[in-house]
Amino acid sequence: MNPKRVVLITIFLFIDIIFSIVFVNIYTEYLWFDSLGYGNIFIKMIGYRFAVFLIAFSIMFSTLVLNSIMIKRAVMDFLGEKIRYFYEIDLMITLTISYYYSTRWMDLVFFLNSTDFNLKDPIFGYDVSFFVFKLPFIELTIQILEVSIFLCFLNSFIYYVYHFRWVRSWEEFREIFPDLGYLHVSSLFSITFVLIAIHIYFSRFDLLFSQHGVVSGASWVEANVLIPLMLLMSIVSIGFSIACIKRSFESIAILFLVYIIVIAIFLGLIPFAFQKFKVEPNELQMEWKYINYSIRYTRFAFGLDEIREFPYNVEYNLSYDKVERHEGTFKNVRLWDHRPLLDVYRQLQQIRTYYFINDVDVDRYYIDGNYTQVMISARELSTDLLPSRAKTWINRHLVYTHGYGIIASPVNIISREGLPEFIVRDIPPTGKVSIEQPRIYYGELTDDYVVVKTKIDEFDYPLGDRNVLTRYNGTGGVRLDGFKRFLFATKFGDLSLILSEYITDESRIMFHRDIIERVETIAPYLRFDSDPYVAVIDGRIYWIIDAYTVLNRFPYSDVQDEVAYIRNPVKVFIDSYNGTVEFYVVQEDTVLKALERAFPIFKRDMPIEFRRHIRYPINLFEIQAKVYSIYHMTNVKVFYNREDAWEIPQEVFERFKIDMEPYYVILSLEDEPEFVLMLPFTPKGRENMIAWMCARCDENYGEIIVYEFPKGELVYGPMQIEARIDQDPEISKLFTLWGQVGSRIIRGNLLVIPIENNVIYVEPIYLKAEKSHIPELRGVILAYNDYIVMKNTLESSIQAVIGEKKVERKPESLKDIVRIAVEFYKKALDSVKIGNWSAFGDYLNRLGEILERLNESVR
Repeated sequence: MNPKRVVLITIFLFIDIIFSIVFVNIYTEYLWFDSLGYGNIFIKMIGYRFAVFLIAFSIMFSTLVLNSIMIKRAVMDFLGEKIRYFYEIDLMITLTISYYYSTRWMDLVFFLNSTDFNLKDPIFGYDVSFFVFKLPFIELTIQILEVSIFLCFLNSFIYYVYHFRWVRSWEEFREIFPDLGYLHVSSLFSITFVLIAIHIYFSRFDLLFSQHGVVSGASWVEANVLIPLMLLMSIVSIGFSIACIKRSFESIAILFLVYIIVIAIFLGLIPFAFQKFKVEPNELQMEWKYINYSIRYTRFAFGLDEIREFPYNVEYNLSYDKVERHEGTFKNVRLWDHRPLLDVYRQLQQIRTYYFINDVDVDRYYIDGNYTQVMISARELSTDLLPSRAKTWINRHLVYTHGYGIIASPVNIISREGLPEFIVRDIPPTGKVSIEQPRIYYGELTDDYVVVKTKIDEFDYPLGDRNVLTRYNGTGGVRLDGFKRFLFATKFGDLSLILSEYITDESRIMFHRDIIERVETIAPYLRFDSDPYVAVIDGRIYWIIDAYTVLNRFPYSDVQDEVAYIRNPVKVFIDSYNGTVEFYVVQEDTVLKALERAFPIFKRDMPIEFRRHIRYPINLFEIQAKVYSIYHMTNVKVFYNREDAWEIPQEVFERFKIDMEPYYVILSLEDEPEFVLMLPFTPKGRENMIAWMCARCDENYGEIIVYEFPKGELVYGPMQIEARIDQDPEISKLFTLWGQVGSRIIRGNLLVIPIENNVIYVEPIYLKAEKSHIPELRGVILAYNDYIVMKNTLESSIQAVIGEKKVERKPESLKDIVRIAVEFYKKALDSVKIGNWSAFGDYLNRLGEILERLNESVR
């Protein structure tokens, strides 16, 4: 067979296979989008990507075709015969590069749907939207042109070298090289200079994103020297472009050498000289205006410009009246740290080996009419945890399809055994939060596809020594009727989808069940929080995910972890049973407006029950706190000298120092208790507390408040409190005793709780016996002013600090006191017998308290 025909057939088969795979993948993804009501959104995304592909392909292939015509004419002018040009290679290269550029389709989305920020940059006077929405696509187009010219140079070099390969010297080559060849090569160099001119012109705008020295954005040298010189070099480059036309190779080489020298002087040496001899000796004075720009635009970009700031004058006058006024706060102090609590949940509530509790989340519910902060987890099913013999195709994809129920407990209630008091527990779930639909088909661990509504029953949950079975009765998934079974078998490379007799035309295939993957597939233009949380709303289990609009470039903004602008305008709710995904807007945002024009998937009428469970995201709050620790300094001189820089403090968890995490608390910032996220600050390099920041989650969602302590007054920081705990003789003695009997001491989150110009510190202490995997909460340390105590409960610790509340108490009889003492004594002995030394210490302490009361009674 003709080798040329073999090559053509091979290329055709390759393209045919690629096309078939792409078609199957695109069509099955469309079916998935359409099942969720977002079919038109998928078509739009494909359309934008194809448009960028087409733009890149048209520019590059047309440029290469024109270049090939010049090559063929030049060579034919010399040889007198046509040459074979391999357009197939150009086509393959162009298709590959165009596919790569199509991944930049979001640049086109923003370019076509740009909306104004109503904020102008201070150098060029353009609306910021030009820099973040328009400029990226312009630069992408320039880059495509530059790559096209590079490929033209490469092709020209290869073809000219090949067809003039017999020439032995440079002089001979110069004599015989055709005039059309000189015109062609000089034209390429001329176009190159034009592209350099365009590149330099638009690179001026990139200087507003520069990160160096004391300024984020263009500094004095860049604004007053480099930007004008770059404009001048753009004009000069056009002059060099004209000078290249119809020049010899030597002339072009000289022009390039001169151009490089000019560039080095204009864009290198002159700016360096101004920076070294004019700016650096007078940096604060010269950069004053530009530092101010950096402060202003960074605060805007990270949402810090609307922070409310208040002084917080500390008074040490905590009383029972204040404790009672803030009852909602004290009843919701989070004594259960999510890390040890996760071990407790897994040991007590995973029930079977194939269930898995991935993490513990924080939310709030009304329990018995009280606003209560709750720790909550979903009980998911992982087929990876099935016994090896049970990991059959039928079990993995048709039978073990869903998890079951949630586990929840208040943050502050502890049983006598040092364990949480569950308000939702077991399978089927029972408790104080009603769950009508407990099945979890979509979650954090649902990585594989499943098929429901088949001829075989699904495993629902274990009940004693038997299993309860079920049939799916929801709307999730894509129907497998007709030709779709073949398509999905091809997509997943799984013939069982075709061969299985359990699957019917009514069966539905569920995929993209991992909730993060699910929302990223629908809305890849948003960035999603890595920590979804679960909530029970109207008897159904929902996953809630925070969605961010993020830009990696913003004029004069500082950059933190490749983020220069961030907002959290959208909350995503995913039904764990049906897999429906709803995007609700909670905050207006310019970037979101541009996205909404392209992809109208966002809703604004969030149901009240949904709104009750939204919370300010920890990840965003951490970024904002980090930026605010520097950019709270709005005075340019103070900012330049870093005179008042703050940092996020450390704390002790178990035995190790770690950065303090933001934490949710219920505080009364105004009249009513509300759910807030907060974090303290310390001065950089010191350990005393300087301020605390909170973000509101309820009625005033999204509002950030900072309370700053007087600078001349000592307020203990977290690590100073940790040091005082280590130095307290009574607490140290008890820690030593617990350690000697083989218990592992776990020090939980240190919580800073502000109450009416007072500050208290709470740290829960857990014990984990040597042979036990279950941590038990055995003490609550409370620090206030110069007091530091540890008791069994928070109430007892408060009592020890501010004294017993003066109330009339019903007198206990001597008989009752003795009975209680005997009861604690017996329980202490039982604890010794089973080796539970932490419980023994607890009962011994309680027995001591009873004996003190007995002593008072016999006086």
